[in-house]
Amino acid sequence: STPSSAGATPPSGASAQGKLQGAGSSSTRHAIMLQPARSRTHTRDNELAAVEMANSHTMVDQVDVVAIDRIFSNSTYLGADAIVVFVTHLCMVSREELEYPTDPQVYSLQKIVEVAYYNMPRVRLVWARIWEVLGEFFTEVGQHRNLSIAMYAVDSLRQLAAKFLEKGELLNYQFQREFLKPFQDLMAATASLEIKDLILNCLGHMIQSRASSIRSGWSSLYKVFELAAYDRAPTIARTGYDLVCSTIGEDSSQHLRDHHVSCVACVIAYVRQEHHESIALSACDTLLLCVKLLHDVEPAELRDAAATFSPAAPSAAATDADAADLPAHERLWWALVECLSSSVRDDARLAVRTAALKALSDVFAAELREGGALGGPFGVRVFRELGLAMMDGALLRDAENALSPAQIEWVQDTGLAVVSGLERALCAAYAMLADELDDLIALLVRCLHQRQHGGLAHVAAESLLHLVRETGANFSQETWASICHELKSCFEAKGDAEAAVHEAGGASMAVSPEGGECGLIREVSLKVEAEAPEGSGPHELQVLMLSTVFQLLQSMHSSMKLADVDGLLNSMHAMYEKANRVLQDALSDEVAEEEQPSESALAEASHLKLESMSFYLQILFPLYARLESAASVPAKNAEPPALGSEEHTLLIAAAVEYRLVSFSLHVLRDFLKLREVAQANPADGARAQLASRALRELEPTVVTLLQGLLSFHEWQFAKHLPAFYPLFVDLMHCDSKEIRGVLREVFSQRVGLILQQQQA
Repeated sequence: STPSSAGATPPSGASAQGKLQGAGSSSTRHAIMLQPARSRTHTRDNELAAVEMANSHTMVDQVDVVAIDRIFSNSTYLGADAIVVFVTHLCMVSREELEYPTDPQVYSLQKIVEVAYYNMPRVRLVWARIWEVLGEFFTEVGQHRNLSIAMYAVDSLRQLAAKFLEKGELLNYQFQREFLKPFQDLMAATASLEIKDLILNCLGHMIQSRASSIRSGWSSLYKVFELAAYDRAPTIARTGYDLVCSTIGEDSSQHLRDHHVSCVACVIAYVRQEHHESIALSACDTLLLCVKLLHDVEPAELRDAAATFSPAAPSAAATDADAADLPAHERLWWALVECLSSSVRDDARLAVRTAALKALSDVFAAELREGGALGGPFGVRVFRELGLAMMDGALLRDAENALSPAQIEWVQDTGLAVVSGLERALCAAYAMLADELDDLIALLVRCLHQRQHGGLAHVAAESLLHLVRETGANFSQETWASICHELKSCFEAKGDAEAAVHEAGGASMAVSPEGGECGLIREVSLKVEAEAPEGSGPHELQVLMLSTVFQLLQSMHSSMKLADVDGLLNSMHAMYEKANRVLQDALSDEVAEEEQPSESALAEASHLKLESMSFYLQILFPLYARLESAASVPAKNAEPPALGSEEHTLLIAAAVEYRLVSFSLHVLRDFLKLREVAQANPADGARAQLASRALRELEPTVVTLLQGLLSFHEWQFAKHLPAFYPLFVDLMHCDSKEIRGVLREVFSQRVGLILQQQQA
């Protein structure tokens, strides 16, 4: 007979057990011969399992399935505490079912999904307690070793999320963020690419179909995409990035509302990630699009959201610490600029550094101004701590330490553009960044001081001149004094370095006993020659310094104090003197042969002498030409005239008169002395050859000098003719046709006219 209750099950089970035992008796005797100890235990386990299975089938046959379903559907009638307990124990049962190694069951897992559906209309606070249990459970099941079960859990999450998003979110509550958080937790925990890809696809479908319903859920979504950014798998990172881009656009401001902050943090993660260069390059452009969107958002709208800004970038902790004292909305802009700045400074990929620098320049151009997002004291701090700091890692403050090969490569590929970009940014926002002028000048001077990268010194010089031309009219006297002092320090620093090399035996050149304000030419040591890039020797950098000072004096002398003008002119003249002394030592009979300068030192000294003469005369002649005969020059003891005034210009012109005349006389005497040395020594001798070569090189400068004297005002020429006339006569005997041609003009146009006037 069929049993009417569970109580009838044991006999049926016993009968089945006896049949199983009987069936196994013969096999047992056969197994005893092979494994007498193990086979009996193994057989008993099989028998017990068979009995349990038979009992289970009997119980199932007696249970009303509809009644069981009502247990779950009627869970809506349970109280707030009871439903939480019910769900907790249902999850425990499901865990046990899923732990079966060979045949895990999903019955309770399916019922959990149904219970979640049935109880979703509950009061939100109660539902939050339920979801706290379910979210942890789904995160755990999503990592199941059986991929099918893990994917089933993720798909169940997707269905529940879609259902939950159909309900509007209450004001001042963030239930959506908590509801979608299991996706974030699972994305961070799982190592399965299939699960990560499924999560991203589920969220992509959710955005496509329910974007208008998402409120606080954007925070969790962007956290998931941010985690995808740092995944090594290109498919995961690319899918996540594409989803981020799909949420950013002209129409995104409405549905993103106060989640611009999470969006920016996510894009920052894609810029910082180190595994996918193409994505990082694209993310720099996307970050610029975010800047445009943020520009139209009022700071008040960002204030509350930015208070929770916490990017998952590796340097997030340092960033947060640096910006901890800033208002919430400024912390967002700080993080954005810091991302680009650190990428320029630290990223190993040249293409990413270039893209980040371009993006940073665009941000500065658009927002680093009064009224911009980077305006006021906040913008000044950003420029100082994030802009100028980009050069700290690549440019050592101690000039005696050599730059590493990596630093030199960074300077060549990125640093040159950084220096130029910082100078242009300060010029564009000078009214706001005027206080940072001294720091920028100090940076440019450091670039001029270093002797390992000629290109960096050239860019620094060009930037300094551009800075002076663009903003020099607004400089105070203190600023001009600082600039002149820094420029003179460049000459002095080079002089110290060269003296040190001389003492070490690196170059056999005489060192000026005066100490001086400029550097003596020195030969580059073998180590520096081997490591420094082409064109970066001291000689080239000194010529660059001469050019820089010349252009500065040429364009801005009227804005500088007389003492500063004299100081820079002294530096140029001192460089000429020391270069000329090297040549004089080579021509002298008093210097021992073993102490003579090397050929390379002579070549550099000769070139530097000519360059310094040219720059010096080019600045002196125009200045002296401003002095008219009827001009009223301020007395030395009088109060200094205002900078930029006509009286100030006349004061400078009068001050350079003695300097110009004495230097011109010196150059002409030097030319005649070289001619004597060349004629007094055998033609094939070393000194005669050196003097002849120096004459040929000096000839164009002498022609230029004579033409300058020819352009003197009449009263100027007449005043100084007695000093120049004997030299003019001696020069008429030289072999140069060009010099004799200019002298003929001098005698016919100026000297003859003066003599006629005197006779009359």
